Amino acid sequence: MKKYKFYKKIEPVYFDSKEFICYLFFPIMLASCISYPILYLLDVKATIIFNVILALVANFFYNGLKNATPNGSNGNNGNNSLGVLSIFFEIIYYFSTFLTVFIVLFITDFGFYLLVVYQKTNQFNPLYFYLWLFTLFGLPVLYFAIKISNYYYIKWRQAVAYVTLILDVKHDLELICCVDNIQFVNTLNRKSSNFKINNYLDYYSPQTIEVMDKIYYTNKAVFRELVQIPFDTDMLLITWFSFVEDKCYSAEIPFPFKKLKIEQEKYPESKLRMLRGKETKPLLLHIYLNGGIKLFNKEGVLLIDSANNKEVPISKEDKEIKLLRFRHRLIFSGKTEDLPEIFNEIKTSGRIEARLSRTKQT
Repeated sequence: MKKYKFYKKIEPVYFDSKEFICYLFFPIMLASCISYPILYLLDVKATIIFNVILALVANFFYNGLKNATPNGSNGNNGNNSLGVLSIFFEIIYYFSTFLTVFIVLFITDFGFYLLVVYQKTNQFNPLYFYLWLFTLFGLPVLYFAIKISNYYYIKWRQAVAYVTLILDVKHDLELICCVDNIQFVNTLNRKSSNFKINNYLDYYSPQTIEVMDKIYYTNKAVFRELVQIPFDTDMLLITWFSFVEDKCYSAEIPFPFKKLKIEQEKYPESKLRMLRGKETKPLLLHIYLNGGIKLFNKEGVLLIDSANNKEVPISKEDKEIKLLRFRHRLIFSGKTEDLPEIFNEIKTSGRIEARLSRTKQT
């Protein structure tokens, strides 16, 4: 299998000042304010014991609330099939969260320890103080600075290497297809687009299709997404399964990138110009019978016309999975038609060919 460098969507670095103050800064300061009199009146050992107890309590409430949420328990639902191994990893997880809380409390209290030493002995160690300041404040700031810098660097690299466009995928409503993969590839640098195909699987009766408005019918996209393709894309890869034909097709088609009109992204204006990248007008990918593929631009100019693409084998298991998914979609929609009969009736009716012929005439 060929290895490609896929486009990877990157999210901005998340930081919420309110959450930081409410859930981190304020609780830590409150705990340290309690630790200070313990340090001053008692000793370090008593403070460590207090921090251990506090870390255990915080760990208990944190994991308890997390497991109380629907997704917090990671779908365990009391399933102990992993036995001892599952318990071992759970213990490691709880210990790691406890240790994290304890270390944060310990580092924070170290500053108060320096204050107590200064108050009692009038001795001040500037090296320890600056190390404490850097650990408590400098490291988090440095961490976020690196994360934010890395985010903007990746976004800039992507803006230089990829073009944004809207991709529409269409086919005759009775030519029911499941598109497995669409890739726009630059074969020289191995860069590739990377987007998930959300197939629109549904069945319309011949009577319903006949009464559909022509504009609605011809403009109904089964897939429409904002995607990113590499600069100088020279190959289009597509694989799909046609339920009606009971065939799986795969195509590797040269892509005419130079025919695209590339422009600078104008929006959003709040976004840095260097991060907006380039864009081009929408593309329409149309799937036909017998493995046919056509690609048009927004103006209707034909960019790719590839008829009779090769059929590729598909395992019985994969075919059953696709049929099952389609059947569940119909049941969810309240339709109980028998799929083999539907596919056979559509295939022998000639309606798809007739509609295609009328479209060519117009």
